[in-house]
Amino acid sequence: MEYLYTKITIISLITSLLLILFINTTFYNLLNKYPKKIRILLNLLIYLILFFILLISNYFISLLGMSSILFFNASILTIIFFELAIFLEKSFWDDFLGNSLPRSINLLISFVVMMNFGYFTLMFYIKVLGVSYFIS
Repeated sequence: MEYLYTKITIISLITSLLLILFINTTFYNLLNKYPKKIRILLNLLIYLILFFILLISNYFISLLGMSSILFFNASILTIIFFELAIFLEKSFWDDFLGNSLPRSINLLISFVVMMNFGYFTLMFYIKVLGVSYFIS
């Protein structure tokens, strides 16, 4: 297990960044009530808290094995990208396509786009962790 702490740190940094993106899209209306400087400080504080929580949890999960870290972070990625796909359908595709397509097609497009992001993020995690593609 070469560079275990570096691998766990990289995975925790990226996952906490994705969680901050998820929190900002979920609580968009609530966060817009605050001035920009307070939002930046609030995001930074939440990012640091999430990073340390993920760092500690990834470390303890790594004691079980590297594939356990992969499954744990894959479950977090699934939740994040599923919710972001719904947010993307509600906020982006309606404006971008001008309501020319039905909502079901917009939802399908957003799911395909966000699941591709999730897949490539998962492949990045596999490369960082050095786990075999076929986990036994």
